[in-house]
Amino acid sequence: MYLPLAALAAACSESHPRNTLDSVADSGRISAWFYSLYFWLDVAIFIVVASIFVLALLKFRQKDGDTSLPEQNFGNMKLEVAWTILPTLIVVGLTVPTLAGIFKLAKRPDANQPIVEIEVTGKQWWWEFDYKKEGINTANEVHVPVNTQVIMHMTSADVIHSWWIPRLGGKRDATPGRTQPFYFKADKLGIYEGQCAELCGASHALMGTRIIVQSQAEYDAWVAAVKAPSKKPTTPQQEAGKKVFLGKGCVACHSIAPDEAGEKVSELAARQLTSGPNLSHVGLRAKIAGNTLENKPEEIKKWVLNPQAVKPGATMTNLHLTEQEAADVAAYLISLK
Repeated sequence: MYLPLAALAAACSESHPRNTLDSVADSGRISAWFYSLYFWLDVAIFIVVASIFVLALLKFRQKDGDTSLPEQNFGNMKLEVAWTILPTLIVVGLTVPTLAGIFKLAKRPDANQPIVEIEVTGKQWWWEFDYKKEGINTANEVHVPVNTQVIMHMTSADVIHSWWIPRLGGKRDATPGRTQPFYFKADKLGIYEGQCAELCGASHALMGTRIIVQSQAEYDAWVAAVKAPSKKPTTPQQEAGKKVFLGKGCVACHSIAPDEAGEKVSELAARQLTSGPNLSHVGLRAKIAGNTLENKPEEIKKWVLNPQAVKPGATMTNLHLTEQEAADVAAYLISLK
């Protein structure tokens, strides 16, 4: 008994940040409030039922030496009516606030306020984010300003995914051919981890995401940095990595914005459902490969050498680079900040 209790207590520690009951957004607090309501109502019902059960066991147990049959009871109309009406009233009573909460979560936010609008596309096994107003295309990491309304439009390029940041609120399916909205306003600075919550293939468990809630000044600085030209290589290894990137086929799926000198690097004519992540400023991200690997040269090298060894079923092509070519590409990509 003590082992399960210890495991349960450990799951509540600060090292496990995916806590749906510690929401940092208005939408999440609505869900958490209903969870608490139903939980404590269930606890009260359990106490009442368990108490009656224990009382019946003690009061009507067979006494020592008593071999007679107990009094036969063929029903109690008042009791049966009561335990029919009471649950009905409880369900009806819960329906009203539940419907109010559902409509509140589904209501489109007032347009007369600052809004960050993002188109979200789930792909096996990473997330693409298009900030239409800002003109930004990025992957896996979402940046939003604190206390600002965010509207996400969810869809998928392949199979059904489900975008979920536990501390923001509920899950939202990303379905091919359909777009579904998700509204939230985060009011606490921080980095919040998430995970695809719909079984979507071999590397479903490796389809992570994260949201970075920043001050308005930090968010504006991030937008400016991501919209800036890409960095030119500054070392021989970075230059070699750029040549490998351009010559080995990476440009077929990945975009890199023109550099500071205006030289075109790798810009797809249009984003396609099969396009890989935009790498213009990939060096700014904390993680790569759908939030699976730390954004470090040795991890990038491992990823480009054999993507399928990191994420089974990954659609990124194995270009069979040499160790040196992979190291050069990693040096180039990490420099794109």
